[in-house]
Amino acid sequence: MLPDLYFDANGSTPLHPRVLETCQGLLADLYGNPSAAHAEGRRVRHALDLARATIARAIGASAGEVWITSGGTESNNWALEGVASRSARRHLVLSRVEHKSVIEPARELERRGYELEWLPVDAAGAVQRSELERVLRDDTLLVSVMMANNETGVVQPVRELAELCRARGVLFHTDAVATLGKLPVDVRAIGCDLLTLASHKLYAPKGCGVLYVRKGVPIAPLILGCGQQDGMRGGTENALATVGFARALELLERGELVSPQALGALRDELWLAIRERFPCARRNGAGSFLPNTLNVCFPGASSSEAQAALAELGISVSSGASGGGANPSHVLCAMGLDARDAAASLRFTLGRSTTRESLRALVDALVQVLPGAAPKPKDSR
Repeated sequence: MLPDLYFDANGSTPLHPRVLETCQGLLADLYGNPSAAHAEGRRVRHALDLARATIARAIGASAGEVWITSGGTESNNWALEGVASRSARRHLVLSRVEHKSVIEPARELERRGYELEWLPVDAAGAVQRSELERVLRDDTLLVSVMMANNETGVVQPVRELAELCRARGVLFHTDAVATLGKLPVDVRAIGCDLLTLASHKLYAPKGCGVLYVRKGVPIAPLILGCGQQDGMRGGTENALATVGFARALELLERGELVSPQALGALRDELWLAIRERFPCARRNGAGSFLPNTLNVCFPGASSSEAQAALAELGISVSSGASGGGANPSHVLCAMGLDARDAAASLRFTLGRSTTRESLRALVDALVQVLPGAAPKPKDSR
């Protein structure tokens, strides 16, 4: 069997076979409009209600706190725009390593008169509680810090940050898109007011996002239309993707989707192999990481050229966030890397089909396309 040479699981994931089976079984059946009162509509509505309940249970929420969107980008936009529309406060706080679907709506709010303050991260890529404590004000509306970074895998101290915000009467949002399936995600344990998820990072179809909104948090609708989801999010729900997402979460709860421990062991093996063949390589970030994520700087390399060369060999890696464009990663630059080193960094994110064989193939390919490789040790197997 040829190795699986896909190392961009933080960008998107293939459908789990059981999720695919579930979705295929529904393709011909879930054609009714869930807002319709007839039999076919009620059947879709029932499937959506069950899926919503499953999603809520998986993250420790109630079904009435879970809103279905088109993906993580919409959920992040809604979190910021929605709470801003319902408050007189005008001060927003974001970490410098947030996903662009958080950064861009925040910048749009800034253009409309809101004050946007940036939380720095240390060289390890983490936000410090003391930094947040320093910038919080009486008029701070919202703090948004992702649960774990999608590029470096660095895990943020979101419980501590949420606790500080709660004590100061400030709303706290966390983007958990990259975290779900690798670390536990429980909204009560985190203490957040809003939380974002996306289906296609968890071996489910694209097209389903989730915005958790704690009961009692004032938030305005983002999309107006025919009153779907109690008028909170207009538009016919993507029933197929939502049910597929719920199925993936069921598998996750039963430990049948992916093993974070196995991924962590493979990631560590990959890093050891890279260090052996590239003595000058440096791992970006420090501390606690997502078990599947490794971000490495190869000094003197061009990540975009390496990515293209690897693609020619049938190997998929990333040079940052999947939609980040050609510019050096804003995440790595926020951690103190200069533009040259940021542009010499590659992200490897492992998935459920990653094997030791595929890691060996990856390292052999890196030796072909990157400068600075050391000769292979004689006793290496």
